[in-house]
Amino acid sequence: MEDNASEVTERKAEGDKLRALIEEAADQRDELQQTNATLQRKIAPLLQKKQESSSDKKEDRLSVVENEKRYYDCLNSVHEARVQLATAQTQYDRIAMELQARLDEKECKANEIHESFMEFKREVARSAENTRTGKPIPKRIVAQFEAAEIKKDQEVEKVRLKNINLRTHLRKLEQQLHAKEQLAEGLHLIDFEQLKIENQTLNEKIEERNEELHKLRKKTTTTVQVLTHIKEKLQFVLVENQALKRDLAELDEALTASRDVLTKHKKERDGLRHTQTKMKHQQGFTNSHLLMQDYEKRKVDIEDYQGRLEQLKQRLAYLTKKNAH
Repeated sequence: MEDNASEVTERKAEGDKLRALIEEAADQRDELQQTNATLQRKIAPLLQKKQESSSDKKEDRLSVVENEKRYYDCLNSVHEARVQLATAQTQYDRIAMELQARLDEKECKANEIHESFMEFKREVARSAENTRTGKPIPKRIVAQFEAAEIKKDQEVEKVRLKNINLRTHLRKLEQQLHAKEQLAEGLHLIDFEQLKIENQTLNEKIEERNEELHKLRKKTTTTVQVLTHIKEKLQFVLVENQALKRDLAELDEALTASRDVLTKHKKERDGLRHTQTKMKHQQGFTNSHLLMQDYEKRKVDIEDYQGRLEQLKQRLAYLTKKNAH
């Protein structure tokens, strides 16, 4: 059955080749018909000249004879072209009929082989069993597989025909391009010089664009370097800012502690003042030498604490200002 499948593929390929030959023959027939129409258009001015020459009685007899000879020669060439066209058309029709008959025969055999192959696959599918359940494959599943395969074959057939049409169209385009190249041989030198001038102009523009691109690349490199430096500086400033924040927090804690101590000393001072006032009322303050010493000591301590507090305030203001910048 694998041999049958390969034979089906070969027959389909041969059928595609036959279709391509038929289309090529049809294209040649169209070209011959276009040639015939061109010759007929060339004959029309000659016929008109013939009529004008016959109406003009004063025209020279020799020129009339020459025109008649050219006219008859042209008619003979047209007749020969028509005979050749008819012969070629008959020949191509015969070839086309033979190719169509061969194609029909090949397609019939291919269809028979394809049907036998499909029947073989159906038998194989009907005799197949599920490896897990041991049950045969349902007919519905087999039908789905067949439908999917038919759909794929149709898609392949469409793609094959499209490929043939595209190749034929490509052949026509190549022929047209070849004709245009032959027609433009005389203009090649002029086109070449013009292209040289255009190429020189484009090269100058390319040089200008390259210079601009070089400048932009240098500017981009400088910008990237500056941006990298700014990023590094920003990272350093962020680290320094974190350190300053930690110092500021420590100073805030020290200031809070100093304020607490100062508040405590102020309370003690107020208490001592109250006690001193009370004692002054009870007895003279100057009579106690120890109280005077304790008072002087506490006064010096209070002034010392006030000086430290002013220093901490100044350092706090400096750090706050530096952190703000």
